[in-house]
Amino acid sequence: MIEQGNPTLLKWLIVIVTVIFYGNVVFNGFSLDDKYINVNNPQTSKGVAAIPEIFTTFYAHESGNAYGYRPLVRVTYALEYQFTKKYVWNPAVSHFINLLLYILGLLILFRVLRRLLKGYSPWIAFFITLLYLIHPTHTEVVASLKNRDILLEFVFSFEAMWLFVRWVDTNKNKFVYWGIVSYILALLSKETAIVHLAVFPLVLYFFTEIRTKKLLYFTGITALLGFAIFLAPVVLFNFERNFRYIENPLFYENNFFNKLATSFYILGFYLKLLVVPYPLRYYYGFNMIPVTNWANPLVWLSFLFYVGIFVAAVRNFKQKKIISFIILFFLVEISMYANIVMPVPGIVGDRFAFYTSLAFAWFVVWLFIEIPKHSVFKQQRVAVKPVTIALALSLLYLLPMGYWVHIRNFQWRSQYLLFNSDMPFLENSVKANDLWAAEIIKKVNRELAKPVNPYHFIRRNIAAAEKRYNKALELDSTFYSAWLNLGSIYSKIHGNQARIRYMAYSKRGEKEKARKSKDEMLDYFKKAHYYFNQALKYKPEHTSGLIYYDIANAYELQEIYDSAERYYKKAIAIDSTFIISRSKLANIYFREGAFQKALDENKIIMKMEPEADVPYINMGNYYVMFGDTLTAIKYYNKAIALGTRPEAGIFLYNYYNSKGDKQKAEFYKQKAIEAKKTYNPNKFSKVDPD
Repeated sequence: MIEQGNPTLLKWLIVIVTVIFYGNVVFNGFSLDDKYINVNNPQTSKGVAAIPEIFTTFYAHESGNAYGYRPLVRVTYALEYQFTKKYVWNPAVSHFINLLLYILGLLILFRVLRRLLKGYSPWIAFFITLLYLIHPTHTEVVASLKNRDILLEFVFSFEAMWLFVRWVDTNKNKFVYWGIVSYILALLSKETAIVHLAVFPLVLYFFTEIRTKKLLYFTGITALLGFAIFLAPVVLFNFERNFRYIENPLFYENNFFNKLATSFYILGFYLKLLVVPYPLRYYYGFNMIPVTNWANPLVWLSFLFYVGIFVAAVRNFKQKKIISFIILFFLVEISMYANIVMPVPGIVGDRFAFYTSLAFAWFVVWLFIEIPKHSVFKQQRVAVKPVTIALALSLLYLLPMGYWVHIRNFQWRSQYLLFNSDMPFLENSVKANDLWAAEIIKKVNRELAKPVNPYHFIRRNIAAAEKRYNKALELDSTFYSAWLNLGSIYSKIHGNQARIRYMAYSKRGEKEKARKSKDEMLDYFKKAHYYFNQALKYKPEHTSGLIYYDIANAYELQEIYDSAERYYKKAIAIDSTFIISRSKLANIYFREGAFQKALDENKIIMKMEPEADVPYINMGNYYVMFGDTLTAIKYYNKAIALGTRPEAGIFLYNYYNSKGDKQKAEFYKQKAIEAKKTYNPNKFSKVDPD
């Protein structure tokens, strides 16, 4: 079996190695960008019922953008939710499916390589697959649920490649038809599969005896079909993609020569990433990769390298030498992410090396079998000794790379862990600083929501978030999100905490401490309004009205209700569906004694968002203040039926407990416990600026 390179043996080795080094992803939770797929996604959470909508909408809808047509991957998410919803979308199921798709893709790749290298020992296809599967840049693809689109594209693209080769080998048209179907599925998984239109003809030219006329006919038909499917969603649906400077400054660079120089710098970066895949980063963006020019020596080194390998590929093209194919495959796949044809969001990305790493693995193996004059692997049977030596040599690469893969998969276990692990290598990324600060603040807010106020114990965390926002502004002083979030920190956290201290000291008659806390409060709110004004300066027309909501909230905390009312109305004017602004406005009306206005605003919310608990909680609170507890209970019960915060259940538990109704008290106690686990306070709030 060893001498013959038994395919079954080699396939099992591929599966075992993959499970050993990637198996820990099954224990991961949700992480970066999983909002596209998890239980909080309003589309996929509908399950099977969402499928018609999935095929008629874009992949992403956010901040005025609608882009990406990947219905097949979203169908898999919807099906998962349909069958796992009782487990609140158990992430282990999703990660296990990702792992299975990766293994399936690797087995298909191994089968394709065996056919393409049919004159060689099957061990060569195995070693290429082995070096490929263990490349650490693949961790983002396997460990991130959002990147299942790449895995599906991988599976269907290489299955299409296999079927096209079988078509030429057997001259049976059924294979080309099924190959086209498989390729369409790849395009429906991720639109970047369009690049494989250039790979398929190369494979047929180098590794089959296809006639030139037949090859041209095949290339033309598949290109027409591929581009039709690629462009159809853009034409039929409302496509809109607006790129921010922090995503890729090349979108705003007008100097063509600087763009070209930066593109070659990026191409050089990918070479480094393939050879030394450390450090890995979940995101890059501005200013991780600088916009450069031709005075940079690294640009020239990259330019000379790429021109050199292209010339080598062309010179060996007619002879159909494998090295020529490896080079052309590498150049075709990297072209999608070189930022030459079109800038890429994030500038560069670890996952963008997913296909180019196959060329790298193939090249490394090619060196070991082509440099020796009489390589024993250029035949079907190979003695045990050279195979053993080759396996030992591969371990020198496999073990350190595999260890790094295992560690990296663990770092993807949660968004907090990922951000914390990568931040030392992302000091110059505006977005990374912003995301890490936001993640810290989420943790801070969870602590502040606890019954015992931990403000003084988490000041260090708050300071860490402020440091990251200020670093983002140091890199880009026009970055709206950082200004807005700093304003929120100084109003909702620092200012509010100073207000709480002021009220507590005043109540206890500690005048000096109260005066000091009031001065701190006024200073914090003054800083908050400065940050808010800076945010307005750089983004005066925020489409969600969030900036006006935050300004209004700051005035409300200061008990300047007329200004709070004015800014809540501004937020609503920009986005009438911003129900939290309506809720806050209703409460101000109630405070001012305008009960009918408060009632009207809550009725609008009830009509606008029938599933929202907020208006019923508001009405319950109003009637409690009126002393009408029975009416308040009716509204609280409605809120609980919709899934509300635990406080409503706790109130009703205390009420019925005081009345001696132990059965009802226990019922509402359980509702409060359930709410602590499942309630999402931001479901209708739109408070996330991203």
